Amino acid sequence: MDSVRRTVRPWLMLFVVAGAIFVLAGLVFFLPLTFDEPQATLPPVARAATPGEARVALGRAAEALRAGDRAGYRAALPASGRAARHSLGELFRHLSPLPWTRLTLLGKPVPGVPGRFDVRVVGQLGSTGPRDRVGGERILDFEMLGPRVVATGDATPPAVRRQYLISFHDPVAVSRKGLLVLADRRARDRAEALADAGASARTRLALIGVTPRASVLISVYSSLEDLKASLGGGPDEGRIRFFSNAGPRVAPRPWRIRDIGVLGPSLDGTGAWMPLMLSHEMTHAYTGQWFAKTAHAPTFLLEGLATAVEGGRDWTPLREEVASGNQLWPLLDAMGAGNLWMGNSTEHVRLAYLEAGSVVLYVLDRWGLAKLRPFVTAVADSDLSEEGIDKAIREALGVSWDEFYAGWKEYVLALP
Repeated sequence: MDSVRRTVRPWLMLFVVAGAIFVLAGLVFFLPLTFDEPQATLPPVARAATPGEARVALGRAAEALRAGDRAGYRAALPASGRAARHSLGELFRHLSPLPWTRLTLLGKPVPGVPGRFDVRVVGQLGSTGPRDRVGGERILDFEMLGPRVVATGDATPPAVRRQYLISFHDPVAVSRKGLLVLADRRARDRAEALADAGASARTRLALIGVTPRASVLISVYSSLEDLKASLGGGPDEGRIRFFSNAGPRVAPRPWRIRDIGVLGPSLDGTGAWMPLMLSHEMTHAYTGQWFAKTAHAPTFLLEGLATAVEGGRDWTPLREEVASGNQLWPLLDAMGAGNLWMGNSTEHVRLAYLEAGSVVLYVLDRWGLAKLRPFVTAVADSDLSEEGIDKAIREALGVSWDEFYAGWKEYVLALP
């Protein structure tokens, strides 16, 4: 009995050892195959996109946006998640119909948040305005998913979402010589009427020696809400329906020609006054650069130039004001005022516009066109005090303030 046990145990031990060796050999051979196959099908791990990676994707997306290629735009910059898809879709829907001659998507990294970029749509519309006009802006999160940049999040502040040209819901562009008018498609008739009025409006600028060469961008807003959204809350004065403003651009310096903004519904019923209104705003657009290097840009002088070019005003209220002693708004006070609108009634503002326009016409009548720009820039570059204005007038026109004021009163009383 003991001999049998001694005989069986060595063979049993040998069998167990051989089995273990076989199992180990199988694991060594098959284990890598077991893990390699699932790893090949797992999705790649996402990471924050670098500025260089984002720049390449944005460049491709910009080309597709300018071409109006929606499929190419989505392929160049795919989005994951509802917010990112909606945000990128808005940029394409609102900006691709516009007549871009050049277009770039600039992505500036947001400090402290890897993969987050301040993306601005930048370019030139036709031959109008600067080449770095900002058309829209989004704060987007970009991740690398395999070899592709994917937009995964949108952190754009609400106030920025409809700013700039995004405020046009279904944009159209109407181009005439010297004007590029943007509007919503439903307001195309207004845009065309305004563009047609540009020809006669431009000729009126000759009064102050302006010969327009560069074209002007006019934005016709369908509602006050759209207007305020586009400008980020402006204009400050709620009564203003027609205005000029510095077009938004990447460079810190304003473009030499200002944009014009129009609240569309306010055009209805303007009739023959439309070209006069447009000449007023075009004066602002072209003469704003006169004050680029002066200490001030007084509203009085700005509106004086525009009111003189506009013409068609009834001078009766001003004649009555001067005849009664010019006490309601003394000329010296008006010339030094920082803002003609703030705290004043509409009637008072209209009187100030007449005063300002008459000063420009008076200078043209007595001293001629050659002295107009030196006069307004000298006054603007003064400290706007009585002494400062007196000195500026002496330098520009060769007369004292008292002489100037006395001559102006005589001129106003003789206006038709």
